[in-house]
Order: sequence, then C-alpha cells, then structure tokens
Amino acid sequence: PQWGAAVRDQTGGIDLVIETGGPATFAQSLIASTLYGHIVLLTLQDAKGGSIQLPAALYQRSLATISRLFVGNRTNLEAMLRAVSQHRLRPVIDKVFAFTEAGDAYRYFQQGDVFGKVIIDGALTHQVLKPRENDNDNS
Repeated sequence: PQWGAAVRDQTGGIDLVIETGGPATFAQSLIASTLYGHIVLLTLQDAKGGSIQLPAALYQRSLATISRLFVGNRTNLEAMLRAVSQHRLRPVIDKVFAFTEAGDAYRYFQQGDVFGKVIIDGALTHQVLKPRENDNDNS
C-alpha cells in the first residue's frame, strides 16, 4: 500500500517511525518520515530473503537517521515465555497509577526512589493503587 505520502500530508511527517514491515514498507516509512526524522528498523529481510534497499532519491527528501534494533526471533521469545510460565516469574511492581494520573506516575518515577515497575493502567481512570504485599511473592 502507498500510505507514506498520506501520513506525511496529514502529520507534517513522523518524527519516529518503528519500521516492522521490512523491504515491503521501508520506502513508505522514508516518505512518511519528517525531515531529519528517525527510522528504527526491526527487520531487514522479508520471508523470501529480500533485503531493504535504500532508495537515494527518497532518502534525500527525509535525511532520516536510520538505526537497527535487534529484537531476537520467535523461537527465542517462545522459549523465554515458557521459562517465565514454568518458573512463575512475576515482575516486581512498585506502584500502579490510573491512566488519568499518568503525570503523577512520571513524576514518581523521576524521583528515582523506585524499586520495580511503575505501571500506568489504561483501565483505571481515577485511583492510585499500591500492590498488595503478597502480589510480588514468588513462592
């Protein structure tokens, strides 16, 4: 699909593009990117082994910074998820904030006295919760 120009027209260009489609969508990501934007590549090849090509004319219009983020593969992800489930690993949660309290959550996190995750829960709209003491018990 040709979506890059429509995105750029509607937004003035995207500052940060997370490119997940590989060769099939990379040119559209360049078109959608703002001048001096940033494109993060999660994959360089498609299922048939085709690689991303950098079209010079499109690149010159965006001059985007292009970087690669290595995210592993499906096999390793599935192995990790099995281990998490088998060993019943759970994240340590410091505090949970309602979505409407997102600003408070960021301020709380920036104070630096955090042990564990600070959660912004989109399902909560009006309260700040503290996890029960046994929520992080791995026994």
